Amino acid sequence: MRLKDALLPISVILFILAYNGERGLNNKFSKYLFHVFYPLHLWILALLEFLLK
Repeated sequence: MRLKDALLPISVILFILAYNGERGLNNKFSKYLFHVFYPLHLWILALLEFLLK
């Protein structure tokens, strides 16, 4: 098994162990921040792919 393949499960396990059972931020700012961030970062990645070709 390559090291790169082993790092993902290890990092996921660390996040699961760090979870304290409490819900995170739940206000309008954080809600809309994530609704804007997700499509925006996809557009930026697509633009970078286009520019680097």
